[in-house]
Amino acid sequence: MKKLRLGQESGVVIVAVLWICALVMWLALQISAETRLRGEEQTHLLRKSRALHLAIGGCYEALARMGQSPSLGLDRNAEDNWLPDGAPHLVEYETGRALVIMEREDQKINVNRANHAQLKAAFVKRGMEGEPAEELADRIADFIDKDDSPLLHGMEQDQYKRAGMHYGPVNGPLVRLDQILMIPGMSQQLFYGYGLTQEDAEREKSETDESETDGFLFPARDSLFQMLTVYGSNTVLMDNLSGEDLRPQAVWVRGGVYRIVSCGKAGAGPPSVTVWLVVRFAPEMPEGYQVLYRKIL
Repeated sequence: MKKLRLGQESGVVIVAVLWICALVMWLALQISAETRLRGEEQTHLLRKSRALHLAIGGCYEALARMGQSPSLGLDRNAEDNWLPDGAPHLVEYETGRALVIMEREDQKINVNRANHAQLKAAFVKRGMEGEPAEELADRIADFIDKDDSPLLHGMEQDQYKRAGMHYGPVNGPLVRLDQILMIPGMSQQLFYGYGLTQEDAEREKSETDESETDGFLFPARDSLFQMLTVYGSNTVLMDNLSGEDLRPQAVWVRGGVYRIVSCGKAGAGPPSVTVWLVVRFAPEMPEGYQVLYRKIL
């Protein structure tokens, strides 16, 4: 009887030891997983910080090249001549790369001056048709105009309140383009073009050098971000939206407003970071330019 009791006690001790070992192993796995996740998070933040600094470096590279004359094509270093023509420029650094694009703002549609037909044409090019395009064009007009009478498909202060929004139309010109995101119906995907459909993505790849742009996050070519602006006299011709190249020559003009989009990517891997600058070319100033707007996308 005594031997049986000792055997039972030994069995209980063995089970207890096994449970304790299992618990210790579970705790060790939890700590290991948490440590790994923290390490991955720190690595992600480090790469993102490097990408941001690379993108900023690309912006300074573009600013330093403002005012260059068009190349005649005879110079061996003609590719180093940067003009505001939308062409991508790849800048190599020790820790990664930056892809930079410069464009004239007056080649885009000024939202503050655009009429209904111009806005609708931009939306149609973006892929919106029919009533959604009509609706968004009217909402933009109501967002900017000073009256409180909504257009057929528009929204004024009362409609914003009924929609549960704590703000209403600005009733004045937009001072920065991304204010358009405040308008109901305008999404990040529609504005920037992120999350393209497979058809759009394939078209983007066919129109660009994939070896250069691979891994860089830029707003889509046909996004509203690329087509619209809040600067300029809005002399853009409607034929531009139908694909004809009737834009002004890509040159640097004193007092002209230009857009710089620079995307940085660390050599160690993603993510990439994009910086958006709007600058006025001012050679009379010590820096040679005036920054009107800046944002990390």
